[in-house]
Amino acid sequence: KISTRLERSDRGARPREMRGLDPSGIHAAYVALERDGFVVLRPRRDSERDCYDIPVYPQRDLGAVNDASRKEFPRSLRGDAHALPRFQALVDKWRSRHTSILFEDIPVKHDVLLHDVDWGAVVSEIWGHYHATLIDAASKGVSAEQLTRYDPEEKLAAQFPGFQPRIGGRIDMDIPFEVGYGEDSGVACAADLLKETVEMFLAGNYPESSNTEGSDAASSVIYGVNTVRHITDENGRFGLGCVISRPGDAVQNWHQDGDSLGEDKGKTFIAFMTTSRGAMGRRGDNDLGGGLPGPLQIIKGSHKVNAEPGLKEGELPERLRSKEVTEKADSPENKHTGDSYLFEADEPGTICVMNYRCWHRGLANTSTRIMRPLLYMRFEVKWGRPRNGLPRIYPREPKRKRETPMDDASKKRRVTPTQVS
Repeated sequence: KISTRLERSDRGARPREMRGLDPSGIHAAYVALERDGFVVLRPRRDSERDCYDIPVYPQRDLGAVNDASRKEFPRSLRGDAHALPRFQALVDKWRSRHTSILFEDIPVKHDVLLHDVDWGAVVSEIWGHYHATLIDAASKGVSAEQLTRYDPEEKLAAQFPGFQPRIGGRIDMDIPFEVGYGEDSGVACAADLLKETVEMFLAGNYPESSNTEGSDAASSVIYGVNTVRHITDENGRFGLGCVISRPGDAVQNWHQDGDSLGEDKGKTFIAFMTTSRGAMGRRGDNDLGGGLPGPLQIIKGSHKVNAEPGLKEGELPERLRSKEVTEKADSPENKHTGDSYLFEADEPGTICVMNYRCWHRGLANTSTRIMRPLLYMRFEVKWGRPRNGLPRIYPREPKRKRETPMDDASKKRRVTPTQVS
C-alpha cells in the first residue's frame, strides 16, 4: 500500500451535516476551469484536516515547489536577510488555493476516505485486467504485439471491445465498474472516490438528497446548483476507463477528445485520477528509474480553439504552437508554467478535471520500470445559477419547446417518448 489504511474506529463517524462548498471559492475554481480548460484537485494532509485543495497555480503546487523555486530565485538575493520574507511570500502565492473539499464530506458509497484506498491493489487490478485481455487474445490466435499495436482501422476493436491501442503505444482500456462492487476492491474504491468527488465539485454543493445507486445511463445527480451526469454506455456500465503508459511508449499525438460545437461552454468534462506517485520526474528528484513516466500535457485555454481545415493528424492549430508547448516538453528546463501544463502527482488520488475539447497528449514514458495507469471518467454538466448572486460563468441554455408525439399526428409515436429539456 502506498497510503496508510485507517480503521473506522480511528477516523470516527461521518458527520450528518455536510457543510457545503464555499460559494466564492468554488466560483473562482469554475472561473479557472472556464479560462484554462482544467483544474486540479490535489490531496493535502496535515494534523488538522485531510482535503482536496484546488490550487491557483497547479504546476507550482507540487510537493517540491520549494526546491524548484529556490533554483529560480535570483542568486544575488539569496544572501540578503530581507530576501527570505519575499521568497516565502512567493511560495505562499504559488501554494494559494481557490477552495478545498474535505475528504470526510465526500459522500462515497463505500464510506471510505482517500487513506483507505489500497493504491497497490488498484495498480495490480489494472495490470490484471490488461494481462487477462492479452491471455484472451492469445487463446484466439492474436499475439500481444498484434493486440497492442496501433491500428487506425481498428480491425480488432469488435473482437476485443474496450481495448484500444493509441498512437505512440498507450493502451486505453474500459474497466468494468459498478457501484457497490465490493468494499475491498482497490479499483472500485478509487472509482467511487473519483466519481463522487468530481460530481460534488462540478455540482457546486453537497446534495440535499441524491440517489445514485441506479446505473441508468440517462440518470443525473442534482445537487442544488448544477446538474451533473456521469456518462456511461447504454447498459450503465463502462463508465470507468484507464490509460496505461508503459516504459518505452512514445509521445502521443496532439488531439481533442471531442470537437462538438458548444463543448467549450462547459457541457462535457473528463476527469483523470493518478494511481501512483509520479511528480517531478523531469527534475530527477524521485525514484522513477531515470526518466519521465509519460505524464499528460494540456494546453491552457485550448478548449476554445477549433481544429483548422487541412491539419494533419496530431498537428496543432497554429495559434497554439508556442515554444513552451512544442519544444523540449520533457526537459528539466521546461517548467510548464505558461501555456503548457503537465499533470503530475506527488500523491496518488490526484484529480484533473478537463474540458473535453482541450488539446492534450501523453508525453513519452522514458522511465525504465514505471507503468503509469491513469483512471478517467466523463461527466456532463447543466449549469445553474451561482449562489450568493455571483455572476454566471456559462450562459443560460436556451429553453426548447417540449414536444410529444401527440403534438403532431404525422410523427411516429414512440413506446418511450424522449425527454427534451
